[in-house]
Amino acid sequence: MSRYSSLATVLIILGLGVISGMAVAYYQVHRLPWTGRPVVGITPGTPITVTAATAGSAKAPADANDALPRVEVPEPGHDFGSIESEGKYRHTFLVRNVGQAPLTLRMGDSSCRCTVLDFSQATLQPQEAIQIALEFNAHEYFGPVSQHASLLTNDPHNPRVVLNIKANVERSVRVVPSELVFSRIVRNEVATGEVRLIIFRRQPVRVTDIRFEEMGSETLQFLELSHAPLTAAELASEPGATGGYRIVVRVKPGLPVGPFHQKIRVTTDQSDIAPLEIPVEGRVESEFGIIGSGWNAQRGSLHLGRIQRQSGSQVKVMLRLPSLPGQTVEVAPLRTVPDFVQVQVRQAEAVQAADSVLIPIVVTIPAGAGPANYFGDSEEEQGKIFLKTNHPAAPEIKILLRFAVD
Repeated sequence: MSRYSSLATVLIILGLGVISGMAVAYYQVHRLPWTGRPVVGITPGTPITVTAATAGSAKAPADANDALPRVEVPEPGHDFGSIESEGKYRHTFLVRNVGQAPLTLRMGDSSCRCTVLDFSQATLQPQEAIQIALEFNAHEYFGPVSQHASLLTNDPHNPRVVLNIKANVERSVRVVPSELVFSRIVRNEVATGEVRLIIFRRQPVRVTDIRFEEMGSETLQFLELSHAPLTAAELASEPGATGGYRIVVRVKPGLPVGPFHQKIRVTTDQSDIAPLEIPVEGRVESEFGIIGSGWNAQRGSLHLGRIQRQSGSQVKVMLRLPSLPGQTVEVAPLRTVPDFVQVQVRQAEAVQAADSVLIPIVVTIPAGAGPANYFGDSEEEQGKIFLKTNHPAAPEIKILLRFAVD
């Protein structure tokens, strides 16, 4: 056989092998099912069984959220609508655990007028629920308002739940001004002050009781209280007002020197309007006053400080007294404690003001005086200056001194 004949034979045999292999591969791919693994040793007609283990191997993993708590608030917001300014309003929110693990709840932040009632923390089992009450105090609020309170949870998808309320607050009553302040009262003079109680409620409101609240106070005997309805002309200056009262406080002569505090309690015939409290405060001063550095009106004493014995000290202040119509107010030194304190009244330099007279007073601690200590808190432990005057309201004046000479 020639070389060319042998080569042709080999090529023919190789071609038949390739064609045969392709035929087998086509049959295995298109005629037999595949298990997902290489098919080895399969003969045509042999059935292929997919086991349960094999079928389960393709199942997706369990949902990770199945074992977590989940908080749900069906209605996280509430609108009270139109409410009155002197009331307290409450709404209950439903909070549920719709997850598959215990849900913990605890208080978070809240706005200034929102209070969560009877709740600080709780744990809800799956499918359990709790009612949480929120109270809004509308006192002194006017117009649209929004408030909130929050709950902190262990729900990883909702760690903070906000409960919201809103309302349109309409005024029911208002006190103008909100407190009565007597800035300066002279001990033996009469003083009066007033506030107005303005009513905006549509139905009539009547004051049933008005009194001072601190009944045991020593100032009570010097205070008088009265009230009367406001006139139509007075109400016209308050848009929307339906009524009102004028409340007058009269301070009688003799109230002790120093600050005083009281409260007026007003009760109406409206059961949903809480009793109103109106603070009353002021300061009673003596018939005379001191103007100048070192004067402590609260203590009623002149502070001279620590004085060096070798140099001494001198201070000038102004003595204020009420004017005497058609008469000159005259002041003169009477005595001092200790007696080395020197006092000079410069009567010729007196200044006449609108309703008072200011008289210069020079207090001198001379060099070489002392040593001495008059820094005590009680009157007995302090120095004193006594002056005599021709004023009927203050025939004798005592000025306390606080100082030390080293």
